[in-house]
Amino acid sequence: MLLHRLAAIATLLFTLGGCTASQQDTLLQKVTDTGRQQAGLIPAVAQADDVPMSYLERPGDGPVVMLVHGFSANKDTWLRFAAELPADYRIIAPDLAGHGDTPAPASGDYTLTRQAQRLHALAEHLGLQQFHILGSSMGGAISAIYASQYPQQIASLTLMNAAGVDAPNPSEYMRALEQGRNPLIATDKDSFDYRWDFIMSRPPLLPWPLRPALVRQTIERRAINEAIFAGMLATREQLAAADFDQQLTANVTMPVLIIWGAEDRVLDVSAAAAFKQRLPQAETEIYQGIGHLPMFENPQESAGRYQRFIKAQL
Repeated sequence: MLLHRLAAIATLLFTLGGCTASQQDTLLQKVTDTGRQQAGLIPAVAQADDVPMSYLERPGDGPVVMLVHGFSANKDTWLRFAAELPADYRIIAPDLAGHGDTPAPASGDYTLTRQAQRLHALAEHLGLQQFHILGSSMGGAISAIYASQYPQQIASLTLMNAAGVDAPNPSEYMRALEQGRNPLIATDKDSFDYRWDFIMSRPPLLPWPLRPALVRQTIERRAINEAIFAGMLATREQLAAADFDQQLTANVTMPVLIIWGAEDRVLDVSAAAAFKQRLPQAETEIYQGIGHLPMFENPQESAGRYQRFIKAQL
């Protein structure tokens, strides 16, 4: 309903003299702020190792949950999902270094092991003794690294369409990379539109006044996204050299939930079985008709499944 109201306002502005880029940005921020308020999330900043890390937090005396977004995303990816979680959950949703409102590190180090270290610094700053961690896509790989490096802190690990292992069946995205294309980095409006439909099978409504603002903001991130992606590639070599598969199996003994969208074109659903092979204790949930972002495409179902998983650990 809010999206429709803002769309009507922007259309009126356009009729009366045009909806400027600044007005579009303002409307997008209003939608974001409203989503945060509805989920009870409050923005904050804390020094996390080498960066001042921006994050959203919802106070609560129940389970503590850290939500880790994926490549080229940000903390607001979780708004619809967080709004579906029980009110007593303490939720922490950070912007990884170089994403959202967290600046690029001076070192330029975007390896996933370094990102996990920054999250650990944030957890230490917040005094988190033990918490549940859920990561999406690249954030899933970071969460798995975190759980393998600091297992005593992690009550449970949830991997949502996660990077970190090679899928037996190469995805459309992996084939595109082999051809020298990266569909996840938008360079213009057409590539943004392609990316939007590529990552989701059930993309949410994005009305006219919001879409151009998001397109501009995404294209402006091209250079930093390319640097972050280079860090991801460097991580593959690091993990291979450190025998990460063995570390994962040996250290990640806490409860694990694997959630995947069956229609994922970025990371093929066969990767869920690859994770399960390394983490035999894992529960697996596959959603038909869903793409790369279950928390965005079906927030009620995925949050409900996550809540049941957390409840079983209490």
